[in-house]
Amino acid sequence: MKKTNLQFGKIRPVLHKLYFFGILLSLLPIAGCSRAGEEQPEPPAVKEGYYTIGVSMPTTRLAYRKAMKELVEKAYPENGESLRAEIILFDADGSQKQQNQDILNMADSGVDGIVLVPNTMESCLSSVEYANTKGIPVITVDNRIRSSPSARVVSFVGADHYSMGKEAALLFLQILEERFPDKEEWNVIQLTGIPDSSGTIDRGQAIADVLAGSSRIHVLGEYDGEFTVKNAKSVMEDCLRIYDNIDGVICQNDNMAEGCYQALREAGADGQIAVVGIDGQKSTLKIMAEGGIHGTVLQHPSMILDGIEYLCGYLDGKTLNDFYYEPTDTITVENADYYLEHDLSW
Repeated sequence: MKKTNLQFGKIRPVLHKLYFFGILLSLLPIAGCSRAGEEQPEPPAVKEGYYTIGVSMPTTRLAYRKAMKELVEKAYPENGESLRAEIILFDADGSQKQQNQDILNMADSGVDGIVLVPNTMESCLSSVEYANTKGIPVITVDNRIRSSPSARVVSFVGADHYSMGKEAALLFLQILEERFPDKEEWNVIQLTGIPDSSGTIDRGQAIADVLAGSSRIHVLGEYDGEFTVKNAKSVMEDCLRIYDNIDGVICQNDNMAEGCYQALREAGADGQIAVVGIDGQKSTLKIMAEGGIHGTVLQHPSMILDGIEYLCGYLDGKTLNDFYYEPTDTITVENADYYLEHDLSW
C-alpha cells in the first residue's frame, strides 16, 4: 500500500477539527446512481468547515489514475491549512485486498468522508458497508459500485461511460467509412477493459449497441486487454496472426489503443488499420497527430477534485444529486493538435 498524507506526510489518527458526527446516517444512497424514487438520506446537520478526506485509488500505474493523483497533490499541497480539506491519499497499487484494507483504515482513523475510485463494481462493497456503520459518507468517482442496501454512497462523480462508448463507436464507424468506403463489410475487433468495472460494462454495451446498428460491421472478436498497453499489444499481435483481414480495432481506453498501435508498428502495419480509443490522454494524442491512432473521447481527470468538493459540500449540509456527469470531448486526427496545445490537462 502506498499512502500519502498530503498535509503532514504520514498517516495519523484524525481528530475532527470542528465536531464529531453522532449517528450520521444508517444508510447512504446507492452506489453511484440511486434507484428511481429512492430517497437520498438527509445530509448531516453541520456548518461549513475544514475536513479530513480520505481518497482511495485502486492504482496509479494507469496513466489516468496517475493524472488524478497528481491533480490532488497539486490542489492540496503540504501545509495547505487554508484549503478546503486535508487529504489523505491511499494507493492500493493494484491490490484489491489492499484497497479494501485502506478503506477500513480510513474509517477507523476517523476521517470525515471518503472519496472512492473503485476497481470493480463488487470489490469494495464490504468495506463501504463498514464505513457506513461508522457514519462516514462515501462518494464514488469515475467508476460506480453495485447497488446494495447495506453498502451505499452519497453520489457518483464521473463521465457517462455509456455516452463515451457511443461517441467512440460512432467516430469509429465514421473513420471506417472514410478509410474503406468501397468495402461492403468491415472486419473489426473490440478490446475490453477490467472485467466487472462499470467503465468496461457501460462502454462495452454502448460500443456493441452502435456496431450492431451497422450492417457493414463484422465483429471478429472481443478480447480482454484489461486497460493496459502490455496486454493490448499481446492481444493485437495474436489477432494479426489469426486474422488475415482486419479493418479496425476499437479499444475501451487509450492505453489499449497505444498497445495496438505498438503491435501494428512492429508488424509494419501502422496506419493500415483504424484504431480508436477512449480517455484522451496526451501520449495518445501525440500518436494521433502523427496518424498512428485515429480517434478518442476525452474525459477529464479533474473529476477527482470535483468529487472531493462535492463531498465537502455534503459535509457542509448540502443535498447532492445521485450523480454528476462530467463533460467529455470527441477528438479526431484533425483536432488533436489543438487539444495538445490548449485544452489537454493530462
